[in-house]
Amino acid sequence: MAFEDLKSFFDMGGYGLYVWLSFGASALSLLILWLDSFFSKRTLLTQVLKEQARQARIKTAAAQSATAQQSATAQQSATAEQRNNGETI
Repeated sequence: MAFEDLKSFFDMGGYGLYVWLSFGASALSLLILWLDSFFSKRTLLTQVLKEQARQARIKTAAAQSATAQQSATAQQSATAEQRNNGETI
């Protein structure tokens, strides 16, 4: 379909208002969908990084707790052995 001038292109044979509103609504919908996806992805990545940091802190704390517990157990064993040998602390 060939148009004689720019006004007839935008008028689209009397259907211009419908056509351009449809294009505008579609473009707006796609823009909103893209923005929502972009911000959701960013939020999700932030949450994943926070969870990974939290898991690393939990793992570190568990390792430190195990080390402290082993040290306490070793110290108690040494104290008990000294008592069994008749030594005073």
